[in-house]
Amino acid sequence: MVGVPGKSKGCSTCRRRKKGKRPICGQCASSGYVCGGYNRDRTFILHPASKTVEHAIFLPHVRPTPIALPGSVNRGAVESQCKSLFWDLYMPQGEAVCRDDFILRCGHPMNWTEVVQSVSKHDTSLADAFSALSISRVGQGHKDVRLVHESAKLYGKALKELQVALFDPKRMHSDHVLMACLLLGLYEVFEGPAFNSRSWMAHAAGAARLVELRGPKRHQHWEAHHPFLASRIPTVYAAIVQRQATYLSTQEWLTIPWEFQHRTYFDRMVDLGTIVPSILQKFDILRESDADTTQELLQLLEECQHLQTRMNIWRDGTKKGALPRSIPHDPADPDYPFETDLWFENHLFIHARLVYYTCSLALSEVGNEILQALALREKKLPSSLDSTSLRELFNMNQHATRIGRCVAYCLQPEMGAWGANIINFPANLAFAYFQRIGDVSAAEWLTKGFHSAKSRGLHVNNVFTEMMPQLQDKNERMQFIKRESSTDSSESGNSPDSSETLTSAATTIFVYEDPAKGYYDASNDPD
Repeated sequence: MVGVPGKSKGCSTCRRRKKGKRPICGQCASSGYVCGGYNRDRTFILHPASKTVEHAIFLPHVRPTPIALPGSVNRGAVESQCKSLFWDLYMPQGEAVCRDDFILRCGHPMNWTEVVQSVSKHDTSLADAFSALSISRVGQGHKDVRLVHESAKLYGKALKELQVALFDPKRMHSDHVLMACLLLGLYEVFEGPAFNSRSWMAHAAGAARLVELRGPKRHQHWEAHHPFLASRIPTVYAAIVQRQATYLSTQEWLTIPWEFQHRTYFDRMVDLGTIVPSILQKFDILRESDADTTQELLQLLEECQHLQTRMNIWRDGTKKGALPRSIPHDPADPDYPFETDLWFENHLFIHARLVYYTCSLALSEVGNEILQALALREKKLPSSLDSTSLRELFNMNQHATRIGRCVAYCLQPEMGAWGANIINFPANLAFAYFQRIGDVSAAEWLTKGFHSAKSRGLHVNNVFTEMMPQLQDKNERMQFIKRESSTDSSESGNSPDSSETLTSAATTIFVYEDPAKGYYDASNDPD
């Protein structure tokens, strides 16, 4: 180290005190300071490099960056990152986010899957199920095939762990096992093309059976109550497809789970929806009977009228801010078959409305079939049942059209994967109706819309491509009517409004989450 011109010759202490004397540094001695010595601070001067250095190759040290590849070393980091990204890809964002003050004050989760974040200790099946779902969503959202493949491995692992848990007396009734079951069902919704209708039905039936075996009292408290609420919608939708009554419509399942919880406006709609499958089942039993079932049909028609009236009262009790509003559709879409779109203040309000439209469409099918059967028998309706008013009440076209008008809102990017999920079953039910009556433009537009969503990693069109049968004749069903009203058993019904049985249209799409928990009964609202 050479001397540098201009630098002080004083000791370290003196240079700090701006005193520059040496060699003994008398100022330190006289002032009582401990002398810091005369070691120099290093000053580096850059000189031009030599010829040898100029031609040298330097290999800088770079800290290795973990590659987001599935593997035993990085799996934990990948899972953690995907879980944090999952909410942005799954839950609604922007204008679709709930801003309703009352709902937010209630403290209900916007989606039942948020309850998973609050549980203190995850069961292995729950941890693997949530990892599979989150990695799948991130992989689909970013078109990363590696992550999608990894999620499939985790799905298989979680499924095996769930099977083990269901045979373990200490785990089978765990809330975490219930959550894992619902998450795996949600995984199948998003990875639909990889699964067939049989596995869909088996998983849906298994989830419903698990809830039933747990009993209503196990769903009274927070961690179990919200997954239970979420399970009700797919159970009702599956029961509509199978045309079989569900245990959810019994009195104990409509009361006991709410002993310590608040029943919301949305819950009341689902309560009514649980009754629809039982009416479908009753009608099928009457259809298969060889006896004269006229009186039973009239009684069932009254049940349909009563239930639809109650659902309409629920609709009319909606507070003003939750009502849908009509807006012009995107002018860049010239094939749009409806007049306007239906738009909502947030994602919770549209979910409630979709359940209403879907249950009303399914119920209207039965109501119209009963009316047609009675008309062909030339049976006069009692004074309490006016055919004109009933046909207006059971307006299938109105409900199917309103479902179609909700598609654009649900499939907007701000609604995330959750929007595609809640519109899936309702839109497929509407598609079956439009195909049945020969409304080609509406059916084709719905198909095109779901193919567009598929390009964003939202597999919601699998019903059209894999499970929905191609109808050869829109008037081909109505076996009940032809047998009951004609002497020639080979004659088919010819009514243009005849409805295809939902069982034949195996639309096994299920919604495994119910974010609309923050509603309240607005029937007494001043608005």
